[in-house]
Amino acid sequence: MDLDQKMSEVPEYTELLSKMFDEDKKRLEFTKKMAEEMKTLRRRVYTSMKWPTKLVHPMFEARTAYAVPNNYFQNLQLDDEKLGNSFAHGAMRSLFFVGNRLVLFSKGVHFKDGKEFFTSFLLLHLEKGEYKHVQGAGEIHISANVEKSMQNLITGAVEKKRISFNFQHQPVQGRIVSKEQVRQSSRFKKVYERYGGAAMKSASVDMEGYAITVPHFSPHPYLLQTSEKFGYEDRKDFQLHVVDYFKKYLE
Repeated sequence: MDLDQKMSEVPEYTELLSKMFDEDKKRLEFTKKMAEEMKTLRRRVYTSMKWPTKLVHPMFEARTAYAVPNNYFQNLQLDDEKLGNSFAHGAMRSLFFVGNRLVLFSKGVHFKDGKEFFTSFLLLHLEKGEYKHVQGAGEIHISANVEKSMQNLITGAVEKKRISFNFQHQPVQGRIVSKEQVRQSSRFKKVYERYGGAAMKSASVDMEGYAITVPHFSPHPYLLQTSEKFGYEDRKDFQLHVVDYFKKYLE
């Protein structure tokens, strides 16, 4: 299924993205105010593309195995700093393609006084040759270690920044377990005890109704909400076909 071509047929997804970008503009304005007292924000908010803009594309998040709230996204580094990988409303760490370009869109979100701001923001485009990829049977690795000119959205200055990541999607067939199986699993308890106790909730389990026990690319929650509109039986079916999207651009 060509997800890009289906975009125009699923206005529900487009509307969700439009709402997200409107929220992001408000977050950025508050981030600029917060940067006056939190100086570290001035070196964490960058784009290599026009901003603000509305990107209506299927987006896929690079998530960890089990995706616990405080270890939710796969690692991403900006210069010498590892960006936060915790789950939060409005946060994301997504990959998608715009034409032949690979785009990384990563956001960390926090709040103060009832308003949300970015703890990090990175919108990065990569041309072919600026990233590497390896494919296997149901497995995909996408990595980059690149220096790019990017606009600092706090100061407006253009700066050279180094971005590095090594995202992986391992085969998920047979690695998707139901909420009930997760709750009863001794392995679940061991994994979650490392991240604050076995009683800690899994953000992905709560949203999708299942957990994935390997690092993986997951359709963004907005895609999952509209999975049947895109022609999939359910959210799990969509997850099982994620590799189809990447094969289209990587082969």
